[in-house]
Amino acid sequence: MESTSTTDLADLVRRAQKGNESAQRELIILYQHRVAGFVYAMTSRSDYVEDLSQQVFIKMVRAIDRLQAPAQFESWLFRLARNTCIDQLRRQKLRRIFLPFGDEHENIPEPPGAVDSEELDALRHALAQLRPQDRALLALVQEGRSHAEISDILNVSVAAVKARLHRAREHLREHYTP
Repeated sequence: MESTSTTDLADLVRRAQKGNESAQRELIILYQHRVAGFVYAMTSRSDYVEDLSQQVFIKMVRAIDRLQAPAQFESWLFRLARNTCIDQLRRQKLRRIFLPFGDEHENIPEPPGAVDSEELDALRHALAQLRPQDRALLALVQEGRSHAEISDILNVSVAAVKARLHRAREHLREHYTP
């Protein structure tokens, strides 16, 4: 995003809001890797990344005309991504409650090329113990977001972001044993 100034981004968003497919496509290209990384950080599931990222961008295209402030596009987009991931995690949790666990679900190997280490497994386990909201917060920090940006995305005060981040990190430390 460094190569696109705030003014250029706002102009691009305004064109996308008017239904310009080229502008919409350009926004998707600009943000596809960051949204995919955010989705993975939220869900810890590489098999969800493509589908959930696509859902985020479909929602973006359908709702961009209702975005009041084009300068707030990035915060708005990541709020869409956060909510999409949380909805998926809720559905996944419900499925686990209502679907029996079968033998075919045990010991599913990681896809080829995936990093596999005890430390990564321990971190995944610790992240899985956190609430989806805490995972979202940590994912935003991992992406390099400032507290002010996170407060915009989550629609809370900076003080609330700091407090929630502190608690999320504490919970992560409680569950993380490398």
